[in-house]
Amino acid sequence: MKESLNFFIVTDTHCYANELTDMGEAYEARSYTDQHCLAETGAIIDRAFELLAADDSTQIVLMPGDLSRDGEKLSHIRFLEKLQTLRESGKKIYVITARHDYNEKAEGFRGSERIPVEGTRRDELVDMYWDYGFSDALVLDRHHLSYTAQLADGVRLLALNCDGDCGSFKGFPPEQLDWIFAQIAAAKAAGDFIFAMTHYPVLPGSPIMGFIEDAVLTDWDAVTTQLADAGLPLMFTGHMHMQSVNKKTTAQGNALYDICTGSLVGYPSAMRKVTLHPDLTMEVRSFAVDDFDWDKDGKTAEGYFIWRFERMIRDKIDAMQSRPAEFLGIFGASSQNRILLALIRFLGKRLYALTLGKAARLLLFRCPPEIRDLKLLDKAVELVRSVFMGDQPYTAGMPEHEFVRKLLRRLRPIIRILEKKLGAKQPILRDIPALVLSLIGKDLKIDSNARIDLKNFREEEL
Repeated sequence: MKESLNFFIVTDTHCYANELTDMGEAYEARSYTDQHCLAETGAIIDRAFELLAADDSTQIVLMPGDLSRDGEKLSHIRFLEKLQTLRESGKKIYVITARHDYNEKAEGFRGSERIPVEGTRRDELVDMYWDYGFSDALVLDRHHLSYTAQLADGVRLLALNCDGDCGSFKGFPPEQLDWIFAQIAAAKAAGDFIFAMTHYPVLPGSPIMGFIEDAVLTDWDAVTTQLADAGLPLMFTGHMHMQSVNKKTTAQGNALYDICTGSLVGYPSAMRKVTLHPDLTMEVRSFAVDDFDWDKDGKTAEGYFIWRFERMIRDKIDAMQSRPAEFLGIFGASSQNRILLALIRFLGKRLYALTLGKAARLLLFRCPPEIRDLKLLDKAVELVRSVFMGDQPYTAGMPEHEFVRKLLRRLRPIIRILEKKLGAKQPILRDIPALVLSLIGKDLKIDSNARIDLKNFREEEL
């Protein structure tokens, strides 16, 4: 590698063809369940691609999957039209597909009903996206929808589909792993640096994500060790719609970085620009869609994405007081008990009224005065949103951190029981207070912008 290489990362575009909906009751019901947009996706993608096209210093765009909303054929057609426009601006585009990109039982929305529409078979995807990476493959694994490509002199991309068995297993089956190791070995033999992109995170985006089945590759711990020890130091991922940079170091002293990028069409509407230097240092910078052509009810683009994100969460809390039977149904509980329904409705109303100061008084500790009048629900929603934004802000010395620390201390008798019961199976749960505090604040803020030394496995804030 003789010169620095710039490229963009754009993921989880979830492009949706608006011809498939009349924006009626069924559409709205579906829309409320998503943190990302649906009908707005075309306008968001158009603006994002305008921003990419305007950057003359960067000619490569990498897209790690979930290109369409849910595999509708027409959604793929609309996205391919947008990709063609971006390609005509001079960009070289490399995509992989993921589980939202194939579906033979795709649906549209008419009035209060979901209606069948033409879907996409998985075996159609390579040919559909042939001009966007597959046609330039040094080696193509058509069965696993994966390939390697020469991005520049001395730099190779390993583009990996991780559909697994298209069921509960998300990852790389043994024959695909053998193929991956062969591609890494071939790159090393040629003297090329090789890095990868895949859809699912290969390392948990935060400690809590390791407990969520759909948040990471099924066999992530074993696979990342194998990949790192084989000589793969870097993977770009998506799927979780969150910003994170994580590193794993193996017993042999090798490391693998997972750089997960948020969804383009939902909060925080993130894209990344990466600069890889000949000495294998790398800068990662994040930016967002600044505006898009849609009626946002007077909101900025950022405000609109935040509203969409929080609406999804608040709708579940609203159900406690207005639709308690529906709320219980989320957890599979019976909705026939009138006393239980009344209790859920009562708790929902109290939750909306509760401030941090009142919550502290109920648990007999003192709330920092700067935040005592803030609504507990508002702050909880903000904390959840910060996990997806990355670089969680509430570190030691801040009033929010102090509130949570005191809350955990007050709940210590219960927490000790949980640590004893759960810690034997999950070591990270042996210190629940440390886990919780790590979720609200990070001292090293590299999730959005980072400088990484891929030779010596060091990272710092950019």
